[in-house]
Amino acid sequence: MPNDETRKTKSERSKAHRWVMRAIVAVAVLLGVGYLLWQMNMQQQAVGLHHQTYYVSIARTPEELQRGLSGTDSLAANRAMLFVFPKEDKWAIWMKDMSYPIDIVWLDKDAVVNYMVKNAQPSSYNAAVATKSTQFAPDKPARYVIELPSGTIERTGIVIGDPAGLPSGI
Repeated sequence: MPNDETRKTKSERSKAHRWVMRAIVAVAVLLGVGYLLWQMNMQQQAVGLHHQTYYVSIARTPEELQRGLSGTDSLAANRAMLFVFPKEDKWAIWMKDMSYPIDIVWLDKDAVVNYMVKNAQPSSYNAAVATKSTQFAPDKPARYVIELPSGTIERTGIVIGDPAGLPSGI
């Protein structure tokens, strides 16, 4: 029959075991959160345009380039999406699955603004007949596109010919 001393020892070991397990879970959670924040930071860099800084999500892969901001709820005033296309061309932008208007700025290979669309509306995309949807495209080849909150071009005074500061390695 166990004595009081044996019961006490088992109880202490059980408490220590629970404490160790909680510590392991806490460390795992902290590492997971840290990794997610690191991943988000790797994808979020800054773009300078007309004396303003925008923190951008970068779209590079075919899937990211097609998805863009589709399915997002909003875009904060200091945020944007930067599309990095594989070469210069007259890349078209659509408003598929968008729920808010945006301004769109095209940049040439030297990151100079060469075309803009103000206040592109979500209603310009026709989900029933995609071929009847408006596609916004520049009249000159572009290598990069920046999607900004609607009203940004007007509010900040962005004009054709403005240089953009892109993140290093782009």
